[in-house]
Amino acid sequence: MTFWQENYSFIKEVYDTRYSKMVEWMDNVEMAIAKVCASKVYTSAEFKREKDNFQSLCKNLERAETKRWLTETLETLMKERAADEQKAESAKLKAVMERHKTLIPKIQETLVKTECYWKCYSYGDDLIPIFEFIDDLRNKSIREVFSANSEQTEEHIEKQDKVLNQLENKRKMVLDFITKGEKLMEDPNCPKFLEGHVKKLKEAWEDTNEKAQARKKGLVDNMNSWETFEEQKVECHKQLDGADAEFEVIKKIFDLKAGPDDYAIRMKTAAGFRKIIEDIFNLTNGANDCLQKMLPDDKKPDMTEQITELKTRMEILKKTDERLAFIDDFNKRLNTFDKDIKEMEDWLGDGRKRLDLIKSPPEEMSPEDRVTKSMELQEDLHKKSDFTNKIEQEKDDIFPKAGEKVSSDAKKFLERVKSVRTTLNGLIDEASSECAKFSEDVKHWAEFQTGVKVFDPWMKKNEERRLEGLSKPCSLVEACQILGDCKNLQDEAEAKLRVLEEAAASSQKMTSHQEADGKVVIFKERWTVVHECFKEWVARMTTLVECWNKLDGNVGELSSWVKTKDS
Repeated sequence: MTFWQENYSFIKEVYDTRYSKMVEWMDNVEMAIAKVCASKVYTSAEFKREKDNFQSLCKNLERAETKRWLTETLETLMKERAADEQKAESAKLKAVMERHKTLIPKIQETLVKTECYWKCYSYGDDLIPIFEFIDDLRNKSIREVFSANSEQTEEHIEKQDKVLNQLENKRKMVLDFITKGEKLMEDPNCPKFLEGHVKKLKEAWEDTNEKAQARKKGLVDNMNSWETFEEQKVECHKQLDGADAEFEVIKKIFDLKAGPDDYAIRMKTAAGFRKIIEDIFNLTNGANDCLQKMLPDDKKPDMTEQITELKTRMEILKKTDERLAFIDDFNKRLNTFDKDIKEMEDWLGDGRKRLDLIKSPPEEMSPEDRVTKSMELQEDLHKKSDFTNKIEQEKDDIFPKAGEKVSSDAKKFLERVKSVRTTLNGLIDEASSECAKFSEDVKHWAEFQTGVKVFDPWMKKNEERRLEGLSKPCSLVEACQILGDCKNLQDEAEAKLRVLEEAAASSQKMTSHQEADGKVVIFKERWTVVHECFKEWVARMTTLVECWNKLDGNVGELSSWVKTKDS
């Protein structure tokens, strides 16, 4: 028995052990590859352990001596073994050899990735102090600061300038780090977390710079606002003093030309004050809004109170507008007031002429005309008296009250109103006296006119009825009905004649009644025509009805005679 056959079990055990170690090594390598290439983001220390472990496993990567020993040993051991066993063992060894052959490229690729990953993790470690620096400056730029005066704001500006200087000093270093990260990202083996690191660094750097610049701007604005607030507050009070003084001199002027001219000047002045004051207040209020952001809480009420004081004083602008609106309305009312007085002054002249014509007409005037004109004049005088009452009411509304100072211009208006009232009252009394002389004529004239108002519409209506003529009846019943209507028309005509005669009797009592007599004559002539027509209709319809009745009687007798003969 040969050496190999005598020690087969021992050599086979050694073979199996080295075979298992080969398999175990490949398992460990694959496991190490999986950990190195895992999506998990390690700390740099954790990754270093994984990297060192992987690299230590890959020191004898080819395993040539082990592969050769396994191959030669298996060939010797299997020489006198069964064919099936030889085939099985050879297949197992071949599988291991193929697995090792396949694993080599993967290991080499992972070795390259490992180096890239390690650079990225080292880059991340280097970022830590940079982030700490950036975060510190960002916190200094966003932390709440308080300033109760311009001196404190100036101190804050100096501190913020230091922050900006530090950022500027580190700018090149940070930008270089960003560039370094971007170059690492160009490697196709670069892990995804590096992009996050670079992006975070960019954002942190830009955000910190923006916050620092914003804080500097806010502090500069605050510094400027202190100066603006103090200067504009004083100027606003100065302008409001002017507006107060202007308000006091806005007065009513009882002059139709000077009043509107003064109003136009005051409007322009008020508009100027409003624009200046509102612009200054907006600057002051805007400065206060800026200061309030950094004011300590105990200082805020005082600043707000100063703004409130300005707002309260600015009510003078509204009061001025209201006062000017009142003056504008007053000027319009005064203009209307003057027109109304002038209208009355002109009318009083015409009224005087009308009364004189009634008293001393240039040609003979009938009593009826005199009464009519006298009544018309009195009616117009009463209307003008009511109109003058409105003028006097307007005078009480827009002119100075008792005890108040009255300007010379206002006195002229008041004297005109007084003159109008005196003249008007004189005309009313004189017209009333003249009209009293014709009071009975007025009464009888009114009675006559009342009768005419009743008679005239009836007359026109029945003249139209006459023109319509008689309708032709179709039966005895219809003829009787038409006869009744005609009798009613005749009776109504006779009743209306009595109304006319009563009106004529009243007119006869007047001093002069020619016009009335003429109207009565014409009405009677028209009445006679209508009345005669209605009488004729009654006669014709009476004859028709009688004949119709007689004919019906003869027809009845004839019918009875015929029936008798037939029987």
